Amino acid sequence: MTIALASPSPLRDGEVALLPIDPGVAALIVAASHDPEVTRWTQIPEHLSLVDAGMVTAGWAMSRGSSVRLQVCTPEHAPAGMVTLWINAEGEVEVGYWLLEAARGRGVGRRAVALVCEWAFEVCGLDRLQLTTLPGNVASERVAAACAFVRQGTVIRDIKGSARTLQLWVRRRDVAQRASMGT
Repeated sequence: MTIALASPSPLRDGEVALLPIDPGVAALIVAASHDPEVTRWTQIPEHLSLVDAGMVTAGWAMSRGSSVRLQVCTPEHAPAGMVTLWINAEGEVEVGYWLLEAARGRGVGRRAVALVCEWAFEVCGLDRLQLTTLPGNVASERVAAACAFVRQGTVIRDIKGSARTLQLWVRRRDVAQRASMGT
């Protein structure tokens, strides 16, 4: 089966909006590169310049159909982070997310991941999503668990040039459907 991810229309739940990336996303990436928690737990390098971030985002255009990148926006702090879906090397659809400090600890990550998962199941027709967390990233583990992802073991991935063991989390469509029906 071939998987292709379409670009969604803006996704909203009343508190959080997931919007397509725009030319201003490079400034968001620069802000993330200066946030020690974002650079600690993600692939974003430290202290990017606007030019460096622009080069990163320019490269994203080549991944159309195999990834979806959305800005996480809140009424108080827009944009506040990103949520991404991509087809990994194994052909699985994976979810990634990060938030700037001002948006953390308020349920924004949970809401953003829930929105993109609902869209992926309903619109893209996916049956399974996965995500990974670095050991010790308790905040991301809480988001994963709150969004019905279940730990499924570990995987080894390259993180900034080093092989690292990550926790693998999986969410299936049927679990999402049962949760929405209250069973």
